[in-house]
Amino acid sequence: MNTGRWMKCTLAVSFLMLSLVSTVVAAEKAFYEGKTVTVLINYAAGGPTDVEGRIFAKHLAKHISGRPALVVQNMGGGGGVTGTNYLGEVSKPDGLTLGYFTGALFRFQLKEGTRVEASKYPFIAGVESVSISYIRSDVPPGIKRPEDLIKAHRFKAGGLSSGSSKDVRFQLSFDLLGLQYDYVTGYSSSSTARLAVQRNEVQYHDETVPGYRTQVEPQMVKTGMVTPLYYTDLVTPDGDVKSSADVPELLSFTQFYRKVMGKSPSGMKYEALKAANMSSTNMQRTVLLSPGSPAAATAAMRQAVEALANDEEFLADAKKVMRFQPRFQIGEEGIKLYEQITQVSPEIVAFLKNFIAQRKQ
Repeated sequence: MNTGRWMKCTLAVSFLMLSLVSTVVAAEKAFYEGKTVTVLINYAAGGPTDVEGRIFAKHLAKHISGRPALVVQNMGGGGGVTGTNYLGEVSKPDGLTLGYFTGALFRFQLKEGTRVEASKYPFIAGVESVSISYIRSDVPPGIKRPEDLIKAHRFKAGGLSSGSSKDVRFQLSFDLLGLQYDYVTGYSSSSTARLAVQRNEVQYHDETVPGYRTQVEPQMVKTGMVTPLYYTDLVTPDGDVKSSADVPELLSFTQFYRKVMGKSPSGMKYEALKAANMSSTNMQRTVLLSPGSPAAATAAMRQAVEALANDEEFLADAKKVMRFQPRFQIGEEGIKLYEQITQVSPEIVAFLKNFIAQRKQ
């Protein structure tokens, strides 16, 4: 082929590729133009998931091609399962219902309560965030610093539900540390569990960064009522743990364990804890579309969240209200992490199911 013909072919291919890209972009923009998107939050209004979801929705709208209207709908119940199943079974496969969920991935791991496979939901993004554990400082013989937890006499730990990732994770952590405690569950939210700690009905709870920074720290830590202990592990794809920039004053659970026990944690309980942390800390919130949503909707939403992750106005608003910077799991890495989280080994799934069943007895 001579140079002239080669250049003509190259130009033709380039023109075709540009045309295809333009067509895809136009299709994504046209898809949402003039429409209304419902952001479904799987917990009740006023809680951490709701607060974060509303800030997310407020700023996401301007990044979606076609500028659709966004409305927020809360659907609590079943430890977050009710909203998750609604998105999977009831909402139309039209790309117009976007789930902003907490706890969904842990349920997907165990196939507990969820009636639609995780792979059926188009993955848009995950939001990384840790939870901070705290305990009343007057638990005998007195807890003034995190390391004193190992000396604690029997205490009551308050949870939300026996099958929730929150409850499972703190019980696995306590078992690994060899603590003596009574498990009290059934609190409708962290707000009610926090009140129970203040009333000394229970002595332990853990909360996400927004609740900790806005409620626990000013009202309970600074007054000396409680002592912060550690935060949940962020687990890397190869199984190591990394530090959180959101709580620099504390250690992660694994770091804390190494400090007080003089060795690294190990065994099936620790492997189960790591799996639960990946689904509930690495991706504490999950953004999903209805199963069967058009590819154009998925592409447009992923692009919008990627833009949102770099939106300075959104980040400033989030830091002001939520007291931490949202860190998104997006793109190919986010998709791979979602797949890794939802494809846990059968041995770990069986162990977790048995662990939960024993706690219900």
